[in-house]
This record gives sequence, structure tokens and C-alpha cells, in this order.
Amino acid sequence: MHRVLEQVKSETAEMIAAQARERGLSVDDYLRSLLPVGDGRPEGKPPLYESATPEELALAYARWAAGHNPNTPVVPDDRRESIYED
Repeated sequence: MHRVLEQVKSETAEMIAAQARERGLSVDDYLRSLLPVGDGRPEGKPPLYESATPEELALAYARWAAGHNPNTPVVPDDRRESIYED
């Protein structure tokens, strides 16, 4: 465990401590609040589909789509019969 802490520079530790103080949290609680819960979201943050406006959802979708390779080959024949043919 201490090997992990050895990798953190003192300036970084100070910045983390300052952020924790601003939020009234211990450093440990602050860092835990940044970690994803089981579904990948920080603790207490609602899913995007529950909290975003339609414009925010459209922007998030566009960013998600832009993150994919546009040159991904398309399956020419995706009929069930062609997938499972003998």
C-alpha cells in the first residue's frame, strides 16, 4: 500500500488535500468520492439519462460517437441465417 503513496508527488498531495479541505472532507473521503461505484459513476451522482437536459444528452451522444473509429468495417450480411450458417 505504501508503494502507491510513494508515487504521489508532494505537490499533488497538497492539491488533493486542498480540494478535500474545500469540500469539508478528509483526504480519504475525498478520494473515495472520486472513485466510481459499481456502475462507473462517482458516488451520489445520478446517471446522465436522469439528470441531463436533452441538449446535454445529445452532446454526450455526439462525444461518445466521435470517440469511435469511423473506419470500423461493417458486417456485410448480418442476417441471423448468415451468422449461424453451417
